[in-house]
Amino acid sequence: MTDWEKVVSFHGHSCCLLAIGYRATKVALEKLNAHLPGYNLVTVVENRTCAADAVQVVSGCTFGKRNFIYKDNGKYVFTFACMGERQALRVSLRAGVLSKEGDDFVALMEKVANGVATEGEREEFYRRQEPLMKYILEGPVEEIFEMQVVNLEKSLPELCLQMITCSRCGEEMMKDHAFFQNGRPVCKDCLV
Repeated sequence: MTDWEKVVSFHGHSCCLLAIGYRATKVALEKLNAHLPGYNLVTVVENRTCAADAVQVVSGCTFGKRNFIYKDNGKYVFTFACMGERQALRVSLRAGVLSKEGDDFVALMEKVANGVATEGEREEFYRRQEPLMKYILEGPVEEIFEMQVVNLEKSLPELCLQMITCSRCGEEMMKDHAFFQNGRPVCKDCLV
């Protein structure tokens, strides 16, 4: 099974968004000369789309290992670093790549992603996305991504395994996630 097939199998379907994360990660691993993905890498992903699944599969970075960091910026930007290194490679999708097939295509992709497309619209999307997906997977890297060396902003998040019980709902949470109201621990869901 190829790396692309593994990504598609994990995610459940192939699409141009998955291709973005896949190609960005492959390029970064090559540039960083990272042969053993997983524990020796840190990745920062700035979107919550199909692309993030591809990054996890190809890089081996996961939330559970704490070396997969999500920043809610809504950008197709991925930062990769070798563990312990301050410098990182920032890979960002060039403006216009995703909308290369037109604004109506992007609107169609949004409907499919949000589960509101008709069966006909889904078929149209998967047919129309093929050339874009092929371009992202095989086109010249410099046309698709901008790359720059940056300083890694943060290290791996520390893991707190001490538990504390919410005084309102009674559920346990990691102590570093507790808020205190009137001196009593409260979870984020119960915070007033």
